[in-house]
Amino acid sequence: MTRRIARPYPTFVRRTLTRSGAAVAAALLLAAGCRSESGDEPDHPRLPDGEAGRVLARALDAAGGWPRWRAKRNVTFVSMLTIVDPRREVTSDSIGWFAAPLHDGARARMDSIGLPNEVRFGIDAAETWILSDGRPVTAPAQLALTRFDMVSSLFWFSLPFGLAEQPAALSYAGTETGPDGEHWEKLRAEFGEPNPGVPGKWFVLYFDRETGLIDHVHAKLSAPFLRHELWVGQWRHYRDWGGIKKERQRKFFPANEAGDIVGALVAEQFVEHVRFNNDFAPQHFRRPPLESTTPPAESGGEWSPVAWQPAASTW
Repeated sequence: MTRRIARPYPTFVRRTLTRSGAAVAAALLLAAGCRSESGDEPDHPRLPDGEAGRVLARALDAAGGWPRWRAKRNVTFVSMLTIVDPRREVTSDSIGWFAAPLHDGARARMDSIGLPNEVRFGIDAAETWILSDGRPVTAPAQLALTRFDMVSSLFWFSLPFGLAEQPAALSYAGTETGPDGEHWEKLRAEFGEPNPGVPGKWFVLYFDRETGLIDHVHAKLSAPFLRHELWVGQWRHYRDWGGIKKERQRKFFPANEAGDIVGALVAEQFVEHVRFNNDFAPQHFRRPPLESTTPPAESGGEWSPVAWQPAASTW
């Protein structure tokens, strides 16, 4: 069965290929990571007791180390996302410029690249905003999807460091051997209360026993517009950016409760040209002021500047 929803926003660069379902999948997976509130003692990671603390401490060291992460004030990167349908045909191909502070709450900004109209997306704590050629977009569905996208991008990028900054309930979930003989140690993170900086209720991270890096993530994501709520994201091709190791490629699949992949690839994301400690003024991440005469960039339920139409979700 399918559900019809309004298109959320113009994909950051949409290169003519669009089909129904791309908007929802793109909302799921842009992707690229969250930073979160710093802990009470920022010079030291917030580690759980026992095996969970051991696994997380090793993961932090493998990804670059806590002191190096805390020295990164903000990040920018280019995110390239391809959505495919069940026939493995490309339905959407997009690119955008993502920027966020790393230790200053749920704040981020995304700027379009190459669109005829300039589109800017942002979150600042509980506020979500979209501007199209300087005009606000106020449709609730579009704002909700935008927020989910931005929060997801921050959260994925912050892993595993964000788990030592946020008040998550962390527990050791044992070991597992993959089909090709891979050995993983598992760490489960649960968020009991709704958290505006987290895109889901729980996450199980599978760390490679040899490298200590994330191999894949099993997650229950919280978004009413998603066809599936259980997903597996595979982290591939790590690169060193200023001493921080980040995956260059992410691949997302629907999953079941056991963490098994139960469907074909839905989205593939590349995170490239990562830059830390950029010279941003504080207002860079704030919603730009609007003139009192600026009209909304929507009409009759559609986003008129880019002529988006409602679409059926098949994911």
